[in-house]
Amino acid sequence: MTSRLPVSGNAALAAGALIQAALSIEFLLAGLSKAADPDFAAQFKSFVESSPGSRDGILAALMQSLIAPYITLAADLVKFTELGAGLVLFVSAIDVARRRFSGRFGEQHPYEPTVALLSSAAGVAIGGMSMMIYLIEGGTIPRVSAAFAFGSPIAIELLIVPLAMAIAWLQFARFQALTTRLTAGPTNLVGAASREGWPALQR
Repeated sequence: MTSRLPVSGNAALAAGALIQAALSIEFLLAGLSKAADPDFAAQFKSFVESSPGSRDGILAALMQSLIAPYITLAADLVKFTELGAGLVLFVSAIDVARRRFSGRFGEQHPYEPTVALLSSAAGVAIGGMSMMIYLIEGGTIPRVSAAFAFGSPIAIELLIVPLAMAIAWLQFARFQALTTRLTAGPTNLVGAASREGWPALQR
């Protein structure tokens, strides 16, 4: 631990980096699996056409007017969103973990605000996409049921949504703090970081 951060700040960001790394690996593997599947576009078409949310639900009109007519483009968009967002989140998680160390290895670099902002956008992207998939599949509000006695009452797509949005929030706050650190003068840094409400996110 270093004198630049309270211990709780290091622990909070390290825990966030662990969750972010897990999410990034999930989406990287999902995107690579889609890229390796030569029939993914056809399977995606079948998924959309057979899903209850595509015919009846709050996304039905969107699916019929924008997704169904351009199904191949939509399939590519899903695939490359998962690949791109997963890669950005993984790189960012490694960088956040790196900053937990002292010495030259843990020094701040000018690229960090950009990486944090891209990570925030990636979190929003995968969170939004996961929610759309959940709704397309006809997902409902989690409830108590005997059918879930040996299974999860919360679908993985829905569980990903708050985790992804939390990462997006964390990374955007980190972007703001890093930007403040780069632009504020030495005498104004502590006060500026405190006004952000996330003093531990200076790193």
